[in-house]
Amino acid sequence: MEIFKNLIGNDDIKKTLGSAIKNKEFSHAYIIEGDKGTGKHTIARLASSAIMCQGEGDLPCEKCDFCRKILNDNCADVRFYDAFKVDEVRKIKETLYESSTECPYKVYIFNDAHKMNIKAQNALLISLEEPPKNVVFFLLCQDASYLLETIRSRAQLLRTKPLENQVIFDYVRDNMLSSLSDEKLNEIIISSRGSLGYVLDMLDEKKASLLLTQREKISDFVEALLSNDVQGYSKITTMFSMQRENLKELLNSSLLAVRDLAIVKKDKNATLCFYASRDKLLTLASKHSLKKILNIYDSIGQALEDFNFNANVPNTLTSIMINARKKGS
Repeated sequence: MEIFKNLIGNDDIKKTLGSAIKNKEFSHAYIIEGDKGTGKHTIARLASSAIMCQGEGDLPCEKCDFCRKILNDNCADVRFYDAFKVDEVRKIKETLYESSTECPYKVYIFNDAHKMNIKAQNALLISLEEPPKNVVFFLLCQDASYLLETIRSRAQLLRTKPLENQVIFDYVRDNMLSSLSDEKLNEIIISSRGSLGYVLDMLDEKKASLLLTQREKISDFVEALLSNDVQGYSKITTMFSMQRENLKELLNSSLLAVRDLAIVKKDKNATLCFYASRDKLLTLASKHSLKKILNIYDSIGQALEDFNFNANVPNTLTSIMINARKKGS
């Protein structure tokens, strides 16, 4: 028997949650914590299917009526909620003791549970303390510390983990999900930071094009800084959006790129955060001293810090080049 066979990665959760369901020893409440796109919704669906499954062999079998309905989001007894306010949670509480429509259990799945306000969490706590025997809760969140300690103490915590880049690459290729070149696909994958959901979303042609263009601009931006190319730098910065959040994203991504440059100066095989091509990165790093690279890193970091107090986009961009030159880059 294979448990959660269609769950990519997260082997610890497969073992812990899968074994509990297999042995009918599962908890009435689980908190699934992890970054966006790391499989929280997939785990909740698979677990719901496994709890209800009437088939034989793999768990869930994905063939019985319950499995098909749940995995297609067509089961009245598996409900997803975006309940962030107390009145919404109280309405949900009123349904707990209603009979299930067709399945032996009722499953309540809360999206972004960390966004619930305190009153809503306290209302949910009442349901978690003495739930009906046929009710199971899944609270999906990016950071469980935003949930009340009293809620955390009444639910089992499961943490999803980012996937390795090669695992995501193989999944996309094995399922023929994209015709992008290996180079472009790897650019998208490294941007995902281990999120399969992010990659699948970015395989859309328009989204992929925008992302790849942005990453190319960031590479050019960093290279202009390293080369002290004032004209090239000015030309590149005029191509960036003048919106505050977009600039912060640019600067944070640039920090990751410069971080890669610095780290491969010490270890050629180090894990990369921005560059998809190690060969390209090593070639660029060989042209500049570690001192220069670290000076650029400090200049971008200082610009980010200053930007939190003065959101003047042109001045922020100009200050990076000025500070880098002052530091002798």
